[in-house]
Amino acid sequence: MAVTNFIQTIWSKKIQDDLELACKLVDNCLRDYEGDCKYARSVKILGIGEPTVEDYDSNTDLEYEEMSDKGQELVIDQAKKFSFLVDDINQAQSVPGLMEGYRAKAVHKLAVARDSYIADLISKVTTEGHVTEIAEITEEAIKTGVDDGIVALRERNFDEEGVIEITPKVYNKFKNELITLSTNNPEYIKKGIVGVYDGFSVIMSNNMKNDGTHTYCDIRGKKAIAFAGQINEVEALRHPFRFKDMVRGLDTFGAKVIDEDRIQVLKIADAKAS
Repeated sequence: MAVTNFIQTIWSKKIQDDLELACKLVDNCLRDYEGDCKYARSVKILGIGEPTVEDYDSNTDLEYEEMSDKGQELVIDQAKKFSFLVDDINQAQSVPGLMEGYRAKAVHKLAVARDSYIADLISKVTTEGHVTEIAEITEEAIKTGVDDGIVALRERNFDEEGVIEITPKVYNKFKNELITLSTNNPEYIKKGIVGVYDGFSVIMSNNMKNDGTHTYCDIRGKKAIAFAGQINEVEALRHPFRFKDMVRGLDTFGAKVIDEDRIQVLKIADAKAS
């Protein structure tokens, strides 16, 4: 029996839309350069140099400088797939909630992969002055570290809307410092926002990087990391040797830290006793 009722376009768009809601760290990235992201392609991130400002002398002819191109390449080099079998997709799609359940499971795993990739990029920022060391996970140490991190950002002329991204364990030590938000606001809840601190939205995520000795949280603006991704393929086919249908999908994406001055890493030592 052929797979007749599977509509690839609807599935692809639904998964893409659900991913937009499920990804917390990706949601705080620059998404201006998303387009038709195919595997092993790249996206050109435009950038311009800064003009020199000098004293003006009315008796001297103006000199003009060549502006440098600070464009960067965002490589779409990540590819994640899902593939599973169902007895009969035409029948499964007619059962209320069944295919939505399959899709939700796939979206969750894809969202974890995307956010984990962003978290790994954050952990690799090691530029001097861009990492705040926090020796232990205690309320006092976390607050001091976050305060120091915010100051470091602002001393680099950071003046945009920003987020503080932390793990549940760190949030547990820091929650008493937060301005709470209405739990009736579903948009904040979907984005993982658990409060506000010093003008920064606080995001709680299970996907922050841990290398076994340190947890890497961060404070950043949306222009620190660029992300581009797309669900490229979702299709259903009849299994050639079994009385089942095959459903498979491909998510391709890439991300890059494009402005380290807009991010401050919180490198927190794990403490067994905390």
